[in-house]
Amino acid sequence: MTGSLITGKQLKRLQTLWGIFCRQANRDAKDREARLGWVADAIGRQISSFGDLRADEANTAIDAIQKLLPQELLKRKRPSRRLAQAYGTAGRRGQEQKEVQLVDAPTLELLHRLLGQLGWRRERLDAFLHSSKSPVRSGVIRTMAEANRVIWSLKRMLRRAA
Repeated sequence: MTGSLITGKQLKRLQTLWGIFCRQANRDAKDREARLGWVADAIGRQISSFGDLRADEANTAIDAIQKLLPQELLKRKRPSRRLAQAYGTAGRRGQEQKEVQLVDAPTLELLHRLLGQLGWRRERLDAFLHSSKSPVRSGVIRTMAEANRVIWSLKRMLRRAA
């Protein structure tokens, strides 16, 4: 074998992309044989482990899998530390907020993505928000806390539907 072996960063990227690909294609991400077979087809030789990949082969496999995924999945940026903390704590019972944080564009984007996964339109969300099962009393999403309560409810519905 010539060339350097796969780096830890490449390995992590390849495994992450494989998981995203499997979710999109409704495949089992834990199927090792399928994963190794797919990568072997992409690079043109058989491997027994991702650790057998050379750095250039890893780049080839990463490029190949990225071409199969929608661009919006690849360009998603991590939220800031403050926003990530707000995603986790705003709206929880017993959490005292010193300041009201208004809902922002990335949070609304996440909400719309969940609606798409459920097959809901805006009218269905509005009906849900005004129903007795609504996680927000006002029937409107204005703050991060209200958005989180709705997002958590939608995620719960998606888990139950799966």
